[in-house]
Amino acid sequence: MATTEPTCELHLRMVGQLHDLVLRVHKPPLTEDEVARWMQSGAVVRLEVSEMGTQVAHSMLVNFGNVGFAWLLPYRAGRGLNF
Repeated sequence: MATTEPTCELHLRMVGQLHDLVLRVHKPPLTEDEVARWMQSGAVVRLEVSEMGTQVAHSMLVNFGNVGFAWLLPYRAGRGLNF
């Protein structure tokens, strides 16, 4: 799978979990309205993502029926790195 630049960061808090899952979304570009619809319908959605610490994009199926809350941030290279 060809790696493209991420379009945004998707932060998910799964029901019953204490910590957020942070995914860098490569495709498709997401909107808050899309994520809200997926959560309301409990949709399972295939996203092309990479996780923190790697630039390799891969497909991931996300069950939005198990998401308690979510938010999107614009992607910014180097976010989360402390020196």
